[in-house]
Amino acid sequence: MNTILKFIFSNLNAIILVIWFLFLIIVTIRFFRPNWVKNISYKKLLLIVLGFHIVYGIFITWGQYYVWAKGSGVTKVLLHLPLSSQVPFPHFLEWSRFIFENNIGYFSYYVLGRFWSSIFILFFTSLILYFIFKIWKSYRGGFSEEGPLLLFILMLVSGWPGIIVSVALGFIFATLFFIFYFVKNMKDKNPPKVIFIEGFFILSTLIALLFTKVIMFYML
Repeated sequence: MNTILKFIFSNLNAIILVIWFLFLIIVTIRFFRPNWVKNISYKKLLLIVLGFHIVYGIFITWGQYYVWAKGSGVTKVLLHLPLSSQVPFPHFLEWSRFIFENNIGYFSYYVLGRFWSSIFILFFTSLILYFIFKIWKSYRGGFSEEGPLLLFILMLVSGWPGIIVSVALGFIFATLFFIFYFVKNMKDKNPPKVIFIEGFFILSTLIALLFTKVIMFYML
């Protein structure tokens, strides 16, 4: 195997983590010091993070094909094997079985379940929560003007299942802070200033990137 590819495949998780960490730094600067990155809008950041997930999915799909093609006789056979009719399908997806009844059926089923399903779940979950946050902003406030869009980006950065950790921790941090803040300022004659919650989700996203596996292990 090519030395560079071997290095990438062996350290892919670490490489992706570094990329997301650097991206999160840019997002953090965009939120706290927008004048430093005037030409980087949240919409551009959203397109970048969506594009990266798709490119990543394509790359690891190709990588899996490459590894099997260069592997043993068994993996080479699996590359050109239809999906067995004995493989169980969720009832609501049974209609799609015919898609995998071709020469790359088993491989397609494998990469879809192992790689692309988490990407699709992440996109769907993030989109649903984005609309919930949009509605919340309209009726209850608590977000900056582009707050829901920023949270959408952060959820995508968190990945799956990191989004569960980041959203949960974001609300926990925000709730604890507001309780402390308002108790501390109860006797203050001046009303407390408006504080948006996006910053707490930036912190929770960082924690999700670093410790999701550990947190999920103890949660489950």
